[in-house]
Amino acid sequence: MQNQGPGKWLSLTRSEYAGAFFMLIIAIVLALIPALLGSEKQDSILYQTDSLQRAVLISRHMAATDSFFKKKRTRVTPWKRLKQEDLENMGLSADEANRVYQKIRFGYQFASLSELSKETGIDTTVLKNAIANPSYRSNKTKELRIVELNGCDTSDLIALPGIGSKTAARIIRFRDALGGFYQKEQILETRFTDTAVLQQLLPYLRINTTLLRKIPMQSAGLELLKKHPYLSEKQARIIIAFRNQHGRLTEQHLKEIKIISDAELTRLLPYLDFNE
Repeated sequence: MQNQGPGKWLSLTRSEYAGAFFMLIIAIVLALIPALLGSEKQDSILYQTDSLQRAVLISRHMAATDSFFKKKRTRVTPWKRLKQEDLENMGLSADEANRVYQKIRFGYQFASLSELSKETGIDTTVLKNAIANPSYRSNKTKELRIVELNGCDTSDLIALPGIGSKTAARIIRFRDALGGFYQKEQILETRFTDTAVLQQLLPYLRINTTLLRKIPMQSAGLELLKKHPYLSEKQARIIIAFRNQHGRLTEQHLKEIKIISDAELTRLLPYLDFNE
């Protein structure tokens, strides 16, 4: 059969032309179906939604929006970020706080305080009060007593509101490194502690300065000097070098060396003994 077509590069038989035309018609119909169905659906919605239905839809939308923002505003206890010390500060004993913290460490998240109580057997009344009111103080405030900082131990500090075992240990380590406190405000210099909590405890703290341990400046070696929180290793080396060259050290010598600022020297002097 003789081929017919537009040219030598594209030659189709008559039956092939008919098949191609038929496939084109089918493709056009398939392309138009979604548009036709969509317009029908849209028209039906527009005609069927009267004023009453619109009011119902709007009220449902507002209710869903309110519900969403209420959930956003709900205070959720961040269990993953809680430490044992935080739990103690909220009113739990060291043993109770440890039990809860061990579960948190292994990824347990309590859906509610009642679930926490069920899982640990702990009375969560104090936790409930602490979560509802961040300024809440535990029952330890009833047993509040004056603490002498230079002679106390960790148990004395833990008895104060807001002080957990870790904070107490940090305070004791800082005190021992200093050689004792000569004024109670020094407790605020304790690293990694909540200064606001410590500030509130100042009225309940006392200082016995006779318990201060002083550095013998005429014989102290490098290790003893550089361990003091108020002295750097560089300052300690220069002090020893000056002493080796000039003999006995005095307070005036430290002022003349000028390696320690006046403010630093003022807070350091209570720990220095020049009269050994």
